[in-house]
Amino acid sequence: MSNNTSNYQEYTFPKLLEQYDKILIPMIQRDYAQGRTDKKATDVRNNLLNDIFSDNDVHFDLVFGSKEKRIIDGKEMNCFIPVDGQQRLTTLFLLYLYGQKKQNSFQELDLSKFSYDTRRAASDFCKSITSEEWFVQNDKKVSDVIKDSSWFMNYWEKDPTVERMLNMLDAIHEKCREISDYPNLNKVTFFFFDLESNGLNENLYLKMNSRGKPLTAFENLKARMEKILPEDIEIKNNCFPKCDDSPKDSFKAMWKYFMDRNWTEAFWDSTNTDKYDVSIAKFIARFLAGYWAAFGKETAGKTTAKDLKELNRKEQNDKNYSDYILFEPIKTVLVPNKDYPSKAYPSLAYALTTAPQIAPYWTNDAIKVSDRSEYKFLAVIFTYVLFDGDKDAIRFAWNMAENYVTDYDTFVTYCKRAGEISISYLNNDSKFYQSLSSIKSDGNTSDQMKEEIVKAKQILYGAPRSDGKSWEEIIIKAEKFVFFKGAIRFLFTQKDIGDDWEHFDTKWANAQEYFDKDGVKDGNENDKLYKSNALLMKSLLANCDDFGKRIWWHFEFSNDANRWKRILTSSNWRAAVDAIMGTEITDDETSNFIAKINDPYIKNIVDDGLMNYVCTNMSGAWIRSTYHKYHAIWQSGYPSYHIALNPILARLKVENNIEYREKNKIENCRYYKCEDKNVDFKYGCHFFRWWGYPNEKKLDVYLMDNDWADFKKRPNPTNDKCTDEDIYYCFRVTKDMDSDPSKFTDALVNLVKYSE
Repeated sequence: MSNNTSNYQEYTFPKLLEQYDKILIPMIQRDYAQGRTDKKATDVRNNLLNDIFSDNDVHFDLVFGSKEKRIIDGKEMNCFIPVDGQQRLTTLFLLYLYGQKKQNSFQELDLSKFSYDTRRAASDFCKSITSEEWFVQNDKKVSDVIKDSSWFMNYWEKDPTVERMLNMLDAIHEKCREISDYPNLNKVTFFFFDLESNGLNENLYLKMNSRGKPLTAFENLKARMEKILPEDIEIKNNCFPKCDDSPKDSFKAMWKYFMDRNWTEAFWDSTNTDKYDVSIAKFIARFLAGYWAAFGKETAGKTTAKDLKELNRKEQNDKNYSDYILFEPIKTVLVPNKDYPSKAYPSLAYALTTAPQIAPYWTNDAIKVSDRSEYKFLAVIFTYVLFDGDKDAIRFAWNMAENYVTDYDTFVTYCKRAGEISISYLNNDSKFYQSLSSIKSDGNTSDQMKEEIVKAKQILYGAPRSDGKSWEEIIIKAEKFVFFKGAIRFLFTQKDIGDDWEHFDTKWANAQEYFDKDGVKDGNENDKLYKSNALLMKSLLANCDDFGKRIWWHFEFSNDANRWKRILTSSNWRAAVDAIMGTEITDDETSNFIAKINDPYIKNIVDDGLMNYVCTNMSGAWIRSTYHKYHAIWQSGYPSYHIALNPILARLKVENNIEYREKNKIENCRYYKCEDKNVDFKYGCHFFRWWGYPNEKKLDVYLMDNDWADFKKRPNPTNDKCTDEDIYYCFRVTKDMDSDPSKFTDALVNLVKYSE
């Protein structure tokens, strides 16, 4: 195959676009390189463009990849995922894009089909550069045109792929200055090979083009484990699946039998058949890392952070797992010695047998095969094995997995804690809650672990309830309510960080009143519109004790479940959450909260109309500085806009002294939104613009022609400095105008006066 081109088809870039809904450069690919500025990349780029802009045909060699179905923007799409050819396809994309913008050519070519599925910046840039309006200008660099566009986000420049795409567009532009005629890009061709259509996948392709046929990740791991597997491990009832046909004579024989059958099948994914071996190898490697974290000290004398990091490094870097099983920490738990009979193999067998049987705790949805090797699921499996399916332990594990385990570090930390609990559980023949409650918290104990210990103590030792119900019953019910999923410390934690079970029932009743599965909900009465009138959000913010630490750069304005869960469980918001959960929120109660606000910044953002608009239309928005030197609430994601919390214009709006331009208006709100950084307003019968980019030459407020059509110019410049103040009727806003807006309106009047 590697030398035979009979199966290859000759393609152009438009032909490739026509065949697929999307061309996605995947996460595994490196950044776009042909736009780098080093000498080697510059030489490659120049030679490439010289060839393309010549009269000769250009051939880009072989492009190959696989076809995948992806859900994008709610639609199932046929996507081409390049394995080889990313750099050349990106360059062709930029050449066709430039041609569209320069000469209105290739207009029927849908270049939005091409995108980077890597970092968000690269993806958003590709989307914007093909959908937003911009034009090639002969006297300006293309990169400057794009970066000066209102839709361009400044942080995109920090992305290497975006930076290099801009460099390539500039290079194309320079080439066009040398040669008047834009090249016929259809003369640029390449051989195309679709792996799937030819019955191959990426792994097979690589195998066929190598000298030998390498083992898969799973095959490497399996071979190593079978080689060091002891002959005399005791067979336990729960280790292996029930099967009449399996061998019964030894643990090793049964291990090999089920490794080639039931266990492998448990990780088979019909939607991703070429990845199953990686999934099961990853499951085994990560389970053993957790086992070492929990019990390695029993065999090696200690479990060190260095060893755990090395384990993670090996898993990440050794994709064939060729040395993983022979790594000394893993060998110590797998291979028995005179002092310690290994339990790792039986535990792992138990885990592999149990994995397909574990049901989800929060929903009725089945657990995906692809999730079985992920850290959250592994934390549950690990716990199941340690405590032999104890229901209380499993509940604890799901709570920790959902609210703590996110990556390798949290997983191994959890396994260490679970190991501590299991030792107490087995040695003292105690119940799980007793073992859990005996664990000591320290400065490194996670908030969720602290919560689980406190709940265990309350279940065991809490005062009897007046309603006759058990604390365990009530706690579990609260954990399973809407989006809480095990994290309910806000129901029993006071603002001073002490436990408060006395007010639990009140807070629990209010929680059921305020929330549903999607986040904040509305009550049944007009004065309890927690969501649509933003009562809950305003009450929360009104009880905030520190704008800088709690809101500035930290807080996301939203009524959705994910963000409110973060608020409810955050120690930073404990005082404010305690206030709203312990009170029945009404219009009057919210007004009482607002009346007590001392911080002027917080007073600004609890404005009725503002919060209603932000929570409804700007989910996930956050506070930042704006171009007007005032705070602003910025929209999250794309397209981005902001609401400027400008005290001068806000006050004048309330006093009916100014009127915002229609595009800047927000209903029932004294503030304004900006999509292009500037704000247009009318004072009297005159038009003004507060400019979004003031500097030493550009000022803040400008007098405009009618309907903000253009800046009103002075008839003659006042001097030779040629600042905006010399050319236009404008002024710089001063600090004293904040406290006395009449000085601001005086400045507006003076501009009008001088212009007449």
